[in-house]
Amino acid sequence: MWPRNGCKKSTTANPRPPLVESSLFVIRYAELALKGGNRHWFEKTLASNLRDHLKNANLTHQVTRRHGRMLVRVEGEADLAIEVLKHIPGIHNFSLASLSDWDLKNQTTLGIELVQQALGGSGEPLTFKVEARRTDKRFPRKSFELAAQLGGHILERFPQLQAKMTAPDLSLGIEIWEQNQAILYLEKIPGQGGLPVGTAGTVISFLSGGIDSPVSSWMMLKRGCKIIYLTFHSFPFTPEESKQKVIDLVERLSRYQPKSILLVVPFAEIQKEIQQKALEKNRTLLYRRMMFRIAERLKETYKVKAYITGEALGQVASQTLENLACTQDAASLPVLRPLVGMDKSEIIEWAKRIGTYNLSIQPFDDCCTVFQPKKPETHGRIEGLRADHALLDEDRLIDQALQGAETYQFFSSIKAKLWG
Repeated sequence: MWPRNGCKKSTTANPRPPLVESSLFVIRYAELALKGGNRHWFEKTLASNLRDHLKNANLTHQVTRRHGRMLVRVEGEADLAIEVLKHIPGIHNFSLASLSDWDLKNQTTLGIELVQQALGGSGEPLTFKVEARRTDKRFPRKSFELAAQLGGHILERFPQLQAKMTAPDLSLGIEIWEQNQAILYLEKIPGQGGLPVGTAGTVISFLSGGIDSPVSSWMMLKRGCKIIYLTFHSFPFTPEESKQKVIDLVERLSRYQPKSILLVVPFAEIQKEIQQKALEKNRTLLYRRMMFRIAERLKETYKVKAYITGEALGQVASQTLENLACTQDAASLPVLRPLVGMDKSEIIEWAKRIGTYNLSIQPFDDCCTVFQPKKPETHGRIEGLRADHALLDEDRLIDQALQGAETYQFFSSIKAKLWG
């Protein structure tokens, strides 16, 4: 089933070159450069992810590695490619670049064209500098000499520019490569940073329709985890809209990994049996324990190495230290809680930043609201939870739930309706 699928100062300057049929992007990464002997594998994974994301956006492309950079040649709309690249974990920043050679005259001509495009005819005073880098030391000028000479020619051409080496309004970058090649660029567009998806292994993320779990998922995507999303639906006690909200959240998060899978597991029968057989105060903790037990059945199928939750210490009754231990007791794999030390306001700010907040606040209850105890346990004891858990016909309940599970697949999407 397929779901609905730079300048420092505020001026008229626009450092991005106009859209062209073919665009060259230079991709830079920070953390990958520290990986030593494993660096090649990390770069190879990033290159594969780049190809998949661009393919999903229907962009014809070519990806190569060179001089500690990734070069991406894209046919088609440059702005679309920029939007895709901005959301790929493992990219520190990138630039829309132009090719030149080692001849200073040609570099100057191209540099003047780029600066002219950035200024857009504005005569407003701006500060400016050239940043030069040589990867081929056979180039006859040292980096500072090239920067000074190229910068001098450009300052001559544009009298409104004033040289400033620290935090200028406008920077022109030039990199000298082997085989008589050079690239020039203006803007360094920030990326996601972190590590390429897939380099840290596969995990299951417990995704509700709330604010927290999408943020925790995004944080672990940035740490290189490939995520399988797992959610629980308690129809008819919760509306179909609550399931659609989770589908929309995964579609929003799908822009960070090339392919995403969402598993929707019916949970109402499990909750009814917990209501009938267990102590009322333990219901919420038993819900969470059974969610882990269902994930345990899925871990071999998806080669999962850990679980992710959106829990933050002390945020709600089920997230005290004692209760976290009671629920984690049902899992055999590590449980990662990237939000554990955050307060709600911090989590909300991250949700707004990644664009999941407006989806998460839609007023549709998730399964954890069903049969809620009036006075939930706040300091659970593992022995007591295990005793209540033993009253459940676990194998039958899980078999029944997995038989009714739905699987959704998503390929990386940048749909405008999910921006913001």
